[in-house]
Amino acid sequence: MGEAIFGKVVIKGKIILKTGLHIGAQTEAIEIGGIDNPVIKDPVTGEPYIPGSSLKGKMRSLFEKSKILDYPPEFRVPPPNEEDTSKYFLNRNIGTTRNPIWVHVHETYEGAKACEICRLFGSSGNSNYPSRVIFRDAHLCENQNLEDVIEIKYETAIDRITSAANPRPMERVVPGTEFEFEIVYNVENENEKSEDIKNLINLMKMLEDDYLGGSGSRGYGKVEFRITSIVKRGLDYYFNGANEKTIVSSEEGLRPEEVLGQINERL
Repeated sequence: MGEAIFGKVVIKGKIILKTGLHIGAQTEAIEIGGIDNPVIKDPVTGEPYIPGSSLKGKMRSLFEKSKILDYPPEFRVPPPNEEDTSKYFLNRNIGTTRNPIWVHVHETYEGAKACEICRLFGSSGNSNYPSRVIFRDAHLCENQNLEDVIEIKYETAIDRITSAANPRPMERVVPGTEFEFEIVYNVENENEKSEDIKNLINLMKMLEDDYLGGSGSRGYGKVEFRITSIVKRGLDYYFNGANEKTIVSSEEGLRPEEVLGQINERL
Protein backbone atom coordinates (compact mmCIF):
# COMPACT_ATOMS: atom_id res chain seq x y z
CA MET A 1 0.00 0.00 0.00
CA GLY A 2 2.89 2.36 0.62
CA GLU A 3 3.24 5.17 3.15
CA ALA A 4 0.80 7.83 4.35
CA ILE A 5 0.56 10.91 2.10
CA PHE A 6 0.92 14.33 3.73
CA GLY A 7 0.45 16.22 0.49
CA LYS A 8 1.81 16.59 -3.01
CA VAL A 9 4.36 18.76 -4.81
CA VAL A 10 3.50 19.41 -8.47
CA ILE A 11 6.28 20.42 -10.87
CA LYS A 12 5.29 21.75 -14.29
CA GLY A 13 7.25 23.11 -17.19
CA LYS A 14 8.45 22.66 -20.74
CA ILE A 15 10.84 20.26 -22.41
CA ILE A 16 12.47 22.01 -25.37
CA LEU A 17 14.19 19.91 -28.01
CA LYS A 18 17.65 21.16 -28.89
CA THR A 19 18.22 18.36 -31.43
CA GLY A 20 15.85 15.93 -33.13
CA LEU A 21 14.08 13.41 -30.90
CA HIS A 22 13.27 9.80 -31.74
CA ILE A 23 11.26 7.76 -29.27
CA GLY A 24 10.22 4.80 -31.34
CA ALA A 25 6.82 3.19 -31.73
CA GLN A 26 6.16 -0.45 -32.49
CA THR A 27 5.05 -1.10 -36.07
CA GLU A 28 2.80 -4.09 -36.72
CA ALA A 29 3.00 -3.74 -40.50
CA ILE A 30 5.02 -1.59 -42.86
CA GLU A 31 3.33 -0.17 -45.94
CA ILE A 32 5.19 -0.01 -49.24
CA GLY A 33 7.15 3.25 -49.20
CA GLY A 34 6.34 3.73 -45.51
CA ILE A 35 8.66 4.52 -42.62
CA ASP A 36 9.84 1.56 -40.57
CA ASN A 37 11.19 3.80 -37.78
CA PRO A 38 8.25 6.02 -36.75
CA VAL A 39 8.10 8.04 -33.54
CA ILE A 40 5.49 7.29 -30.91
CA LYS A 41 2.26 9.27 -31.42
CA ASP A 42 -1.00 9.85 -29.61
CA PRO A 43 -3.50 7.41 -31.18
CA VAL A 44 -6.28 10.03 -31.12
CA THR A 45 -4.53 13.23 -32.25
CA GLY A 46 -1.62 11.73 -34.17
CA GLU A 47 0.72 14.11 -32.36
CA PRO A 48 4.10 12.94 -31.05
CA TYR A 49 4.58 12.89 -27.29
CA ILE A 50 7.17 11.94 -24.69
CA PRO A 51 5.96 8.99 -22.59
CA GLY A 52 6.25 9.43 -18.84
CA SER A 53 7.95 6.03 -18.77
CA SER A 54 10.76 7.37 -20.97
CA LEU A 55 11.42 10.27 -18.60
CA LYS A 56 11.21 8.10 -15.50
CA GLY A 57 13.39 5.33 -16.89
CA LYS A 58 16.11 7.67 -18.12
CA MET A 59 16.24 9.67 -14.90
CA ARG A 60 16.37 6.52 -12.78
CA SER A 61 19.17 5.12 -14.93
CA LEU A 62 21.20 8.32 -14.53
CA PHE A 63 20.58 8.31 -10.76
CA GLU A 64 21.83 4.73 -10.50
CA LYS A 65 24.94 5.53 -12.54
CA SER A 66 25.75 8.45 -10.26
CA LYS A 67 25.20 6.52 -7.01
CA ILE A 68 27.21 3.45 -8.04
CA LEU A 69 30.35 5.48 -7.33
CA ASP A 70 29.48 5.37 -3.60
CA TYR A 71 30.36 1.65 -3.64
CA PRO A 72 33.83 0.05 -3.87
CA PRO A 73 34.50 -1.36 -7.37
CA GLU A 74 34.24 -4.95 -6.16
CA PHE A 75 30.69 -4.39 -4.91
CA ARG A 76 29.25 -2.54 -7.89
CA VAL A 77 28.38 -5.25 -10.42
CA PRO A 78 28.23 -9.04 -9.81
CA PRO A 79 30.88 -11.09 -11.59
CA PRO A 80 29.75 -13.74 -14.13
CA ASN A 81 27.93 -16.75 -12.65
CA GLU A 82 27.53 -15.09 -9.24
CA GLU A 83 24.46 -16.58 -7.53
CA ASP A 84 24.23 -14.29 -4.48
CA THR A 85 23.83 -10.78 -5.93
CA SER A 86 22.33 -9.18 -2.81
CA LYS A 87 25.62 -7.60 -1.69
CA TYR A 88 26.11 -5.71 -4.96
CA PHE A 89 24.73 -2.28 -5.85
CA LEU A 90 23.50 -3.49 -9.23
CA ASN A 91 21.80 -6.59 -7.93
CA ARG A 92 19.01 -7.53 -10.35
CA ASN A 93 19.42 -8.77 -13.91
CA ILE A 94 16.54 -7.66 -16.13
CA GLY A 95 18.26 -8.98 -19.25
CA THR A 96 19.38 -12.53 -19.96
CA THR A 97 22.18 -14.72 -18.70
CA ARG A 98 24.08 -14.18 -21.91
CA ASN A 99 23.31 -10.46 -22.18
CA PRO A 100 22.76 -9.23 -18.62
CA ILE A 101 21.32 -5.81 -17.83
CA TRP A 102 22.00 -5.04 -14.19
CA VAL A 103 19.86 -2.55 -12.24
CA HIS A 104 19.63 -1.48 -8.61
CA VAL A 105 16.59 -2.68 -6.62
CA HIS A 106 16.36 -3.08 -2.85
CA GLU A 107 14.93 -6.46 -1.93
CA THR A 108 13.33 -5.33 1.35
CA TYR A 109 10.63 -2.76 1.97
CA GLU A 110 12.61 -0.96 4.66
CA GLY A 111 15.71 -0.91 2.49
CA ALA A 112 13.78 0.62 -0.41
CA LYS A 113 12.21 3.19 1.90
CA ALA A 114 15.64 4.36 3.05
CA CYS A 115 17.17 4.39 -0.43
CA GLU A 116 17.29 7.70 -2.34
CA ILE A 117 16.71 5.87 -5.63
CA CYS A 118 14.05 3.34 -4.67
CA ARG A 119 11.91 5.71 -2.62
CA LEU A 120 11.71 8.09 -5.61
CA PHE A 121 11.31 5.60 -8.44
CA GLY A 122 9.91 2.56 -6.67
CA SER A 123 11.12 -0.99 -6.10
CA SER A 124 9.36 -4.07 -7.42
CA GLY A 125 9.66 -7.69 -6.36
CA ASN A 126 10.01 -8.73 -2.73
CA SER A 127 10.15 -5.15 -1.44
CA ASN A 128 7.26 -3.85 -3.60
CA TYR A 129 7.80 -0.21 -2.61
CA PRO A 130 5.65 2.14 -4.75
CA SER A 131 7.26 5.11 -6.47
CA ARG A 132 6.77 8.48 -4.78
CA VAL A 133 6.86 10.20 -8.16
CA ILE A 134 4.30 10.29 -10.98
CA PHE A 135 5.61 11.15 -14.45
CA ARG A 136 2.83 12.29 -16.78
CA ASP A 137 3.12 11.89 -20.54
CA ALA A 138 4.49 15.14 -22.01
CA HIS A 139 2.32 16.41 -24.88
CA LEU A 140 2.92 19.16 -27.40
CA CYS A 141 2.53 22.72 -26.18
CA GLU A 142 -0.50 24.53 -27.58
CA ASN A 143 1.56 26.72 -29.91
CA GLN A 144 3.01 23.71 -31.77
CA ASN A 145 1.49 22.52 -35.06
CA LEU A 146 1.63 18.87 -36.01
CA GLU A 147 2.64 19.73 -39.60
CA ASP A 148 5.73 21.57 -38.38
CA VAL A 149 7.17 19.14 -35.81
CA ILE A 150 7.79 15.89 -37.73
CA GLU A 151 10.56 15.29 -40.23
CA ILE A 152 12.04 12.33 -42.06
CA LYS A 153 15.81 12.16 -41.64
CA TYR A 154 17.67 9.90 -44.05
CA GLU A 155 20.72 8.15 -42.68
CA THR A 156 23.11 5.71 -44.28
CA ALA A 157 24.70 2.77 -42.50
CA ILE A 158 28.02 1.73 -44.02
CA ASP A 159 29.11 -1.91 -43.79
CA ARG A 160 32.64 -1.81 -42.37
CA ILE A 161 33.69 -4.90 -44.30
CA THR A 162 32.13 -4.41 -47.73
CA SER A 163 31.59 -0.61 -47.59
CA ALA A 164 28.06 -1.23 -48.87
CA ALA A 165 25.59 1.54 -48.08
CA ASN A 166 22.28 0.80 -46.41
CA PRO A 167 20.01 3.89 -46.46
CA ARG A 168 17.41 4.08 -43.70
CA PRO A 169 14.78 6.78 -43.11
CA MET A 170 14.19 7.84 -39.50
CA GLU A 171 11.14 9.78 -38.38
CA ARG A 172 11.90 12.27 -35.64
CA VAL A 173 10.54 15.35 -33.89
CA VAL A 174 12.38 18.48 -35.05
CA PRO A 175 14.59 20.73 -32.88
CA GLY A 176 12.75 23.61 -31.23
CA THR A 177 9.61 21.58 -30.50
CA GLU A 178 8.21 22.12 -27.00
CA PHE A 179 6.39 19.64 -24.79
CA GLU A 180 4.54 20.30 -21.54
CA PHE A 181 5.63 18.08 -18.67
CA GLU A 182 4.18 17.45 -15.23
CA ILE A 183 5.81 15.56 -12.37
CA VAL A 184 3.89 14.89 -9.15
CA TYR A 185 5.78 14.05 -5.97
CA ASN A 186 3.92 12.41 -3.09
CA VAL A 187 5.09 13.78 0.27
CA GLU A 188 5.42 10.70 2.46
CA ASN A 189 8.12 12.03 4.77
CA GLU A 190 8.50 15.76 5.46
CA ASN A 191 12.15 15.29 6.44
CA GLU A 192 12.99 13.75 3.05
CA LYS A 193 10.88 16.05 0.89
CA SER A 194 13.52 18.70 0.20
CA GLU A 195 16.21 16.14 -0.63
CA ASP A 196 13.90 14.22 -2.98
CA ILE A 197 12.81 17.34 -4.88
CA LYS A 198 16.41 18.48 -5.23
CA ASN A 199 17.37 15.06 -6.58
CA LEU A 200 14.63 15.29 -9.21
CA ILE A 201 15.77 18.73 -10.34
CA ASN A 202 19.44 17.68 -10.34
CA LEU A 203 18.47 14.75 -12.56
CA MET A 204 16.88 17.20 -14.99
CA LYS A 205 20.24 19.01 -15.13
CA MET A 206 22.02 15.71 -15.70
CA LEU A 207 19.58 14.63 -18.42
CA GLU A 208 20.25 17.86 -20.30
CA ASP A 209 23.86 16.71 -20.70
CA ASP A 210 22.77 13.23 -21.75
CA TYR A 211 19.98 12.37 -24.17
CA LEU A 212 16.35 11.24 -24.29
CA GLY A 213 15.07 8.55 -26.62
CA GLY A 214 17.16 6.67 -29.15
CA SER A 215 20.27 7.40 -31.23
CA GLY A 216 21.72 9.73 -28.61
CA SER A 217 25.30 8.91 -29.58
CA ARG A 218 24.47 10.20 -33.07
CA GLY A 219 23.22 13.56 -31.86
CA TYR A 220 19.56 12.85 -31.16
CA GLY A 221 17.68 13.61 -27.96
CA LYS A 222 19.35 16.70 -26.47
CA VAL A 223 16.72 18.51 -24.39
CA GLU A 224 16.37 21.57 -22.18
CA PHE A 225 14.07 21.86 -19.16
CA ARG A 226 12.21 25.04 -18.30
CA ILE A 227 10.33 24.87 -14.99
CA THR A 228 7.31 27.18 -14.98
CA SER A 229 5.79 26.28 -11.61
CA ILE A 230 6.25 24.26 -8.45
CA VAL A 231 3.33 24.19 -6.03
CA LYS A 232 2.84 22.39 -2.74
CA ARG A 233 -0.63 21.05 -1.95
CA GLY A 234 -1.35 19.82 1.56
CA LEU A 235 -4.24 17.60 2.56
CA ASP A 236 -6.28 20.73 3.39
CA TYR A 237 -6.09 21.69 -0.29
CA TYR A 238 -7.84 18.46 -1.29
CA PHE A 239 -10.33 18.08 1.56
CA ASN A 240 -10.96 21.56 3.00
CA GLY A 241 -10.55 23.93 0.08
CA ALA A 242 -7.30 25.51 1.32
CA ASN A 243 -4.98 27.32 -1.08
CA GLU A 244 -1.92 25.72 -2.59
CA LYS A 245 1.50 27.15 -1.76
CA THR A 246 3.49 28.51 -4.67
CA ILE A 247 7.16 27.55 -4.48
CA VAL A 248 8.24 28.65 -7.98
CA SER A 249 6.36 30.59 -10.64
CA SER A 250 7.76 31.81 -13.96
CA GLU A 251 5.87 32.28 -17.22
CA GLU A 252 9.02 31.90 -19.31
CA GLY A 253 10.35 29.08 -17.17
CA LEU A 254 13.46 28.78 -15.04
CA ARG A 255 16.47 26.58 -15.65
CA PRO A 256 16.90 23.73 -13.13
CA GLU A 257 19.94 25.40 -11.53
CA GLU A 258 17.93 28.61 -11.04
CA VAL A 259 15.18 26.67 -9.29
CA LEU A 260 17.60 24.96 -6.92
CA GLY A 261 18.51 28.35 -5.48
CA GLN A 262 14.89 29.12 -4.63
CA ILE A 263 13.44 25.94 -3.15
CA ASN A 264 15.59 25.54 -0.02
CA GLU A 265 13.69 28.01 2.14
CA ARG A 266 10.32 27.65 0.41
CA LEU A 267 9.60 23.91 0.49
